[in-house]
Amino acid sequence: MRKLLAACAAAGSLLVGAGGITASQGVAEAATTDQMICEYTFANGICNLGQAQAGQPYEAFLGTADSDGGVFTVTGTVPPGTQVPYQYGAPGTILGGTPTTAGTYTFTVSGTDWNQIPIAPMTYQVTIAGNFTPPPVTITDSPVLPSGTVETYYDYVFNVSGGSIPYTWTVVSGQLPPGLLLDSLITLSQTDDELAGTPRTTGTFTFTMQVTDGAGNHASKQFTLTIQPTPPPPTHKHGQQ
Repeated sequence: MRKLLAACAAAGSLLVGAGGITASQGVAEAATTDQMICEYTFANGICNLGQAQAGQPYEAFLGTADSDGGVFTVTGTVPPGTQVPYQYGAPGTILGGTPTTAGTYTFTVSGTDWNQIPIAPMTYQVTIAGNFTPPPVTITDSPVLPSGTVETYYDYVFNVSGGSIPYTWTVVSGQLPPGLLLDSLITLSQTDDELAGTPRTTGTFTFTMQVTDGAGNHASKQFTLTIQPTPPPPTHKHGQQ
């Protein structure tokens, strides 16, 4: 596995943006703006992340000069099988996943930190060697989900194997128990979604989930979930406390 996690030697030596502004300047201006920074090779206005191998897990850290994470926007094309998370909690974000297709990919990342301070963009480039066909995407959960109880919080995380990120889950038929919603989990691998909430109605509910991977391949499975009534309070025999 090739993992590009570069260490910062000194904040003032890290170039940011095509204009060559230093990270130390970005920190000084943090009250009004922040900057994506380059911790790899910066040349001709592009941060070059180097080379990765198709079929091998990959991660590159895309740092910021000052913020502790935020919401990020990507323009351009990242390697198939990888993604830049929409939200991230460290001082920056990442490009991560398992690349599948050879080529050189150029993309630009910008964003807004948790304090609504704009994060000025940086353009990145990465080269993927070789090609890789991931195994078919498959939903691995049992078709009978753990039962829930009415008016009691319930959550269940669906899981998938194979395919390539990002994964998108949808309910394509049937009915979820009233009070439960499908909630996306934003993670590095993004291989799961969560069914969560407080069920309001008893009964047995049948529905079909479909997952679509980053290459557009689909898998579906029908599930059954029983919501049981709230158990009655314990009774005490006469004379017992």
